[in-house]
Amino acid sequence: MSHEVQTLAFHHHRDRAVSPEAFLRFIEQVEKEFEPPLSQQHHLPDYVDKLLRLAEVNYVLDGDRVVAAIACYANDHEHHNAYATFIGVLPDYRGSGIARPLLSRGIESCRQAGMHNLRARTWHRGKILAFYEEMGFVVERVETNEWGVESLQLNMVLNDPSDDAR
Repeated sequence: MSHEVQTLAFHHHRDRAVSPEAFLRFIEQVEKEFEPPLSQQHHLPDYVDKLLRLAEVNYVLDGDRVVAAIACYANDHEHHNAYATFIGVLPDYRGSGIARPLLSRGIESCRQAGMHNLRARTWHRGKILAFYEEMGFVVERVETNEWGVESLQLNMVLNDPSDDAR
């Protein structure tokens, strides 16, 4: 199934609140693609609640259905580091061109929150790593996470800290 990015609606959760139930349904459809699956890392209803309360969540709707989302914690005002904790796109919507504008919206939300860096992790070295690098992320380090999975920590500089002094 092919979906045109022009027909999909992009939203920020503070502007148009998505219901926790709709967001949970979306998370349940993509959680097994994470290593390890999100349900092994979190109690999913609690995770959804935490994201919707504390993170900058940008999402894409097709009608009333969440089909893609990014969640970034942009609340470290001491160090000005944001963290992209989640990005996902339903399988039927991959290749539709929504990941790039979705990530761009997440980046802009973090910039507007005054963050200097946006960090992310991935365990893939293929297409997703190339995508992150095209968007401006660089690999900072490679480590083994608590589940024994090789994890790449990525960083993108958002704002020059010297701009804050002006």
